[in-house]
Amino acid sequence: MVFIVMANIYKNAITSLSTTNLTTVYTVPTATVAIIKTISVYNSNASNAATLTVHITDTSASVTKVFDLVDVAAVTKKGFLVNGENIILDEADILKMTAETANYFDVYVSILEVS
Repeated sequence: MVFIVMANIYKNAITSLSTTNLTTVYTVPTATVAIIKTISVYNSNASNAATLTVHITDTSASVTKVFDLVDVAAVTKKGFLVNGENIILDEADILKMTAETANYFDVYVSILEVS
């Protein structure tokens, strides 16, 4: 009998969106599958709402798709994957975000990597 032991590593990806460009938040490492457990963003601007777009790139299919697009009120946290949802990403897949306005959003992502 052969047993294969797979490593489970919990990680956080934390960043701020300092531009309005498509920004990589997390890339799955080589020989790894990632389970995105939570995504939260915080609009730190004291007076203005802003729009945030979450994108997922499937590198094996060479495609990037919009996962969600939301308006976030000033000084407000917005959670994604709130109903027990998860996002499964394969090796080299990428979680990206675009902010309507630079320097408004702080991003927090909880990830389980399986390798």
